[in-house]
Amino acid sequence: MFGQLGFFHKFAGKAYEDKRPRDRYAAESKRLLGVLEGRLDGRAFMMGADFTIADIALLGMVRNLIGYYDAGDLVDYASLSHVPAWLERCLARPAVQRGLMIPAKP
Repeated sequence: MFGQLGFFHKFAGKAYEDKRPRDRYAAESKRLLGVLEGRLDGRAFMMGADFTIADIALLGMVRNLIGYYDAGDLVDYASLSHVPAWLERCLARPAVQRGLMIPAKP
């Protein structure tokens, strides 16, 4: 959903007069972020205290939604508290930082 929203927001949405596809993906992405927000309530990571493959699977999608696709406003990302804190915790991990540098950035 996040990738579909990103596509319609950053690329195709600018070419289409009909914003219903983008709005549909925005609504579903906002709903899914709400599910993540609830899941992270009282937890450091998706499954609890430990960083797992579940966090790794979601990390890139959430990061790109608000970063690369710049769609934070469409999904009211600023109203969330647990998801942004989780994203910061994930991005602060040394292994994640190393992974983000592959391939090496100039």
